[in-house]
Amino acid sequence: MSDQSISETDGTPGIEEFGNDLKEKEVIKASPDSLPKDTVHCFPANKNTIMLRRILTAVLGIGFIASSVYFFLPASRSIGLSGFSIAGAIICILVFVQTFLIASYRVALDYTINEVVLRYQFTKIRIPFEDFDTREGKPDQASSLLTTLQKSSAKPPVKYLILDNVRESACYQTTSKDLASSEDFDQLESEAKKIRDVYRGIQDAPPALIEEEDEMARIINSAMLDNPKNIDE
Repeated sequence: MSDQSISETDGTPGIEEFGNDLKEKEVIKASPDSLPKDTVHCFPANKNTIMLRRILTAVLGIGFIASSVYFFLPASRSIGLSGFSIAGAIICILVFVQTFLIASYRVALDYTINEVVLRYQFTKIRIPFEDFDTREGKPDQASSLLTTLQKSSAKPPVKYLILDNVRESACYQTTSKDLASSEDFDQLESEAKKIRDVYRGIQDAPPALIEEEDEMARIINSAMLDNPKNIDE
């Protein structure tokens, strides 16, 4: 821009131009065309977490199975301990199998049927885009202490994201350490906010500008509608 044009306009847009810019920005940001079409974006769980769970459940599962066999033997028979061992073995097997499910995806954005899909144990929690909301999450007290310790280390801070169904009382939170990489978390956060902006409206949009004449008319009308008050009351 030349110096002449700056001096003529003072470099600041008028109220009407600024309002139009906001409207255009809102339309672009909230347009359904900004979302992908007929595809599914999957965000798998962290590989280190998956491997750690598999090793622990494999070792513990073998131990529980061995102990359940031992406590079934006539010389060391104990119904209570054998039942406890069997229950522990079953839990280990379920957790081990579940690691293969979250390896495919822990969170998925299904743009074919417009749903956010979450893996929770062996169930799929489905949140329609129309009922979906998201916002930045925060750690609990224990995680907050760990985050404080991590600030002094070379590890990047953990980021939190809430995935919410506005029609239900429960909400779900995922973190950057739950997913395969920080890049996956950033992509999930970006796409989740786009979905929210399209279907739930823009939460962070600045308030609409009110012209001075309209604001003065509102104040006068409000004063005229007020009931007269007795100063002795």
